[in-house]
Amino acid sequence: MSESMTQWARYCLALLVGVMAESASAVECDFTSPAERALEKMFSHKDVSFAGTVLFERAGNRQFITVSWPDAEGQGAMRRMNASVNPPIERWPSPVKSPERICDVLRMYSPALGAERVVAGRLTQQLSLRPKDPLRLAHRFDLDAETGMALAMATAGTDGQVLERFEYAHIQFGDIATETAFERPDETYSRGRAVIPGFFLMSEDPVNGVFVVSDGLATASIFVEPLLAGAPPGEGAVIEGATLTYTRGVTGGEGRLLISVLGEIPVVTARMLADAVRTPGVAD
Repeated sequence: MSESMTQWARYCLALLVGVMAESASAVECDFTSPAERALEKMFSHKDVSFAGTVLFERAGNRQFITVSWPDAEGQGAMRRMNASVNPPIERWPSPVKSPERICDVLRMYSPALGAERVVAGRLTQQLSLRPKDPLRLAHRFDLDAETGMALAMATAGTDGQVLERFEYAHIQFGDIATETAFERPDETYSRGRAVIPGFFLMSEDPVNGVFVVSDGLATASIFVEPLLAGAPPGEGAVIEGATLTYTRGVTGGEGRLLISVLGEIPVVTARMLADAVRTPGVAD
């Protein structure tokens, strides 16, 4: 490893120890209201196999995606039908089920039930999650009355404008999946050190400068790397639907660094996450 890369690796290791030392305390909660119980059911619904077609819209683009779950490894499969001829199969992991995750969501979002409506020929009830601070986006789900699965979702910005949405056009449920039907991968809800209000570390690779944070619902990835020679410091942001890509170049005693944040979060949150991975010796 070159001297500059070694210095950068030392920086990444130090920033986690020095800046993110606060521990995310364990959270306990009761699911008492109808809205809280609906949220619990959405995160904890039974493993029912399904296959269907989803309409996904964001940034003025529309895609039809076929999805199914589970395969022999306990993962889901999807194909983006508008992307190419004979689109490849992409895999997605089954969601982690954890009461602690539900409690984290309730800490940062206020749930409310809305009207019933029919989605993909099935009865659903609306569940809204309103953020308790400006560091999060708002979400609205239409939950299947029988399984609790979200058959539609919309994500809105701080101004209330819908940024992206998905909705099943068709879905067919199968039998409840059993452990003998597939091999379920290890599922853990790894809840680490607190970073900024409501967000905590989910995983980290400090040597390579890669960190993943979450508030239980929203997730963001943070990347720290050397800033290319000649590249000016400063910041920039690109928003596509609900996904924000934020970059900031910084210079200081630890050298020239590029901090990138990618996730379904507002710009103010990305700025705070970038601040959280800077030592006092680094200045704009």
